[in-house]
Amino acid sequence: MSINVIVGGQWGDEGKGKIVDLLSKNVNVVARYQGGSNAGHTVYKDDKKIVLHQIPTGILRKNNVCILGKGMVVDPDGIVEEIECLNNNNIDYDNRIIIDYYAHIVTPLHKLIDQLNESKSGGKIGTTCKGIGPTYQDKYQRIGIRAIDLLDIDLLKTKLEKRIDMALTKNEIHSDDLLNINLNEYYKSCKKIKNFINDSFPILFNQSSPNILIEGAQGTLLDIDHGTFPYVTSSNCSSGGISTGLGIPGNKLNNIIGIFKAYVTRVGGGPFPTELFDDNGKKLQSIGKELGATTGRVRRCGWFDLVAAKYSASINGLTGIALTKLDILDNFETIYVCTHYEYKGKKISEMSKVLNFLDDVKPVYKSFKGWNCSIEKCNSFKELPSEAKEYIKYLSSEINIPIEIVSIGPKRHQILKIQ
Repeated sequence: MSINVIVGGQWGDEGKGKIVDLLSKNVNVVARYQGGSNAGHTVYKDDKKIVLHQIPTGILRKNNVCILGKGMVVDPDGIVEEIECLNNNNIDYDNRIIIDYYAHIVTPLHKLIDQLNESKSGGKIGTTCKGIGPTYQDKYQRIGIRAIDLLDIDLLKTKLEKRIDMALTKNEIHSDDLLNINLNEYYKSCKKIKNFINDSFPILFNQSSPNILIEGAQGTLLDIDHGTFPYVTSSNCSSGGISTGLGIPGNKLNNIIGIFKAYVTRVGGGPFPTELFDDNGKKLQSIGKELGATTGRVRRCGWFDLVAAKYSASINGLTGIALTKLDILDNFETIYVCTHYEYKGKKISEMSKVLNFLDDVKPVYKSFKGWNCSIEKCNSFKELPSEAKEYIKYLSSEINIPIEIVSIGPKRHQILKIQ
């Protein structure tokens, strides 16, 4: 049995969807282990843009089963929307989607609480307001609703009504706020996804499923334990979350591939040492079309951060790297890479030492000559300009992890594999 993993190496939005699509071609199972509809994985199929938020990107390939693991928080309304997207694109999903019995379920109440909390904080964290945090909170308070509860709609209604009463009593919401949610439509969505709910354990541990690809969401620097707290997501999106989110122990994992953009982006609040506020930042935003796939918000942009990348590589136990959106750097005279930070007069090479003080660090850069030509039609690593090859080799050498895949455009075929 071969089990390979794809995780985001930065603050999310690294282009994981495209790499999952590439590597899911010959696998039996593609599984998500954490997060929910706050993810947004974009793939181009037949030159048409498809964005999936919860269903694994592997669904775009034939003959594999896609699992939404018990570590996820699943939004039934969102699943119905994604099923409609699959139908509209003639993608066969019959008997190919499994929502684990014990995945927790997002309700309109959780979204409402999320929106109210974000409003009260003045948008400090920059959450997607998809109800992710409140649903995980209910999980750890042991009052959550799980997928298996959807198999009995009367039980579901009883549990949700009880939770709404609790929210009113605890002043999480006010009675007027309930006018903003439509429970009837929600219950219809729950009924529509009932057939997807099943036990994923036998599939994940069945020797007749020899090849499994695990699809991470968000990025390591947003991990609840290892990220830039409190500006993080509510789950373990690093590879450590796989054991709890799917039940697959770490010693069963064969390859862990980290996805990194050739530069760095971040959505929402929080520290970002290499963030650019000049024309280069605007240029990266414009050429890279840096808008969040889930929120539509403009992404903040900056140069590649080696300090953060090395930290991420260690946290995840990476065995390989996929470098995405290299083509966005085609038109830069000079490209910069942050080699280390300065903090209170000291050189900092380990992110963990300053994780709580990243707003106060100063990035120190090494400059590279840009290649100033289009690379989107290159068919091999050898065909890349010498400057692009130098940039890739430098990053790989410094992170001490081989860069095995390079994406040079948004289309499926715009991929270079490095032996």
